[in-house]
Amino acid sequence: MQTAIVRRGAVAASAVSLALLLAACGGEDGTKDSKVDKAGGEGTKQSAPAKSQAELEKLMFAKTDLKGYEVEAPTPAELKDAKAATVDKKECATLNEALVVGAPGPEGAFAARKVGHSPGTPEKATGTIEEKTEAAIQAINNVTVNLLSLGSYADGDTAGKAMADLKKSAESCASGFTSTVATEKTEYTKVAPASYTGGDEALAYTVTMDFDGEPMQSRLVVVRQGTEILTTYSVKFSGGEPASSKDLLDAQLKKLG
Repeated sequence: MQTAIVRRGAVAASAVSLALLLAACGGEDGTKDSKVDKAGGEGTKQSAPAKSQAELEKLMFAKTDLKGYEVEAPTPAELKDAKAATVDKKECATLNEALVVGAPGPEGAFAARKVGHSPGTPEKATGTIEEKTEAAIQAINNVTVNLLSLGSYADGDTAGKAMADLKKSAESCASGFTSTVATEKTEYTKVAPASYTGGDEALAYTVTMDFDGEPMQSRLVVVRQGTEILTTYSVKFSGGEPASSKDLLDAQLKKLG
């Protein structure tokens, strides 16, 4: 994989890398350094105390939760690169954090997974080696890779403010911005509202990026449930519209209770 967590625009990553992703059954815990809570919001219903890192790891989506999904954790190097990401417009920093890392704002604990999903059941390839290779490539191109993350916040107000800040950032950056992760630049050209219903509140966006001069769609869904914020960022390896992450989101929300 690229050095960032399922790099935004990594749709053109090598088939070998994707095959390794889909063959993975697990991996190291995906963790992010805690941030200092500097802001609180108003008007958000208080909920249960924030969950610890260990609790989040136990609650993360696993391969056994749904059929047709493969799961692995991002590496420490990927997380380090993602946390150091920069933007060319400061008002886009919160949106970029949601896209590149996952949970926006001052979360206290964090966990992440890379989740690959191919709709339907692939048929067994037959014919010549060339035909089998072509069938394998088509199967890979049909895969949607999701960066799934879960952040725990000090209280419901803090989590609610993180959502409000994300909404403001997305609105301010509707015409796009440029993100740099390590040495790789991604140009986002459009951020448009989408829809998802779930949790206590939810935000969803269709995010268009430039990939070698061609527009490429991706999808960001961010859901708050109590003191936790769940994020999925979805990219299809063929460059087409990614498959819906609703089943994945619903399964993760169910585990949160």
